Amino acid sequence: MEIYLAGGCFWGIEHLMNSLEGVNEAISGYANGYTINPSYKEVKTGDTGFKECVKVTYDPSKISLEFILYAYFYVVHPEEKNRQGNDIGSQYQAGVYYTDLKAKEICEEIFKLIKPKHKEFYVELEPLTCFYEAEEYHQRYLDKNPNGYCHVPFEAIKELKSLSLENHGNSNLEELFK
Repeated sequence: MEIYLAGGCFWGIEHLMNSLEGVNEAISGYANGYTINPSYKEVKTGDTGFKECVKVTYDPSKISLEFILYAYFYVVHPEEKNRQGNDIGSQYQAGVYYTDLKAKEICEEIFKLIKPKHKEFYVELEPLTCFYEAEEYHQRYLDKNPNGYCHVPFEAIKELKSLSLENHGNSNLEELFK
């Protein structure tokens, strides 16, 4: 199974997702823009419609989509439009992009639980129209550069990793999103 998550600079979201038990792979890339095979140089202008995004491939017998989205919303700030942390621009817009109807239904259910908790809510929920992998130097960037920039707190990554190991990421939806 797969889901695509945009939440500011892709390095932090990729690092978080790769740390979760049951995630097979998280790949940094660009989602839902207007051009073919964009480069980072093009995307960073904010003129391509692309969002920095992470393709998350996971094993649903080991981790639920609900837990993946719980981890995502634990570190993303839904009240920020076209930004996350110090990352500013339309390419940093937060969003969840799905590829099948089951994922869409789960995402819609979670969005209904989370949206009322925020005065403003700007996280996109849309079908994935296209995804291109980012250049190799962006892949597993924080593994290669442990002191590299990250708007996602490393303590949160550690906590979420521990939770995914403890319960295999298959938590009750209502419990997660109280």
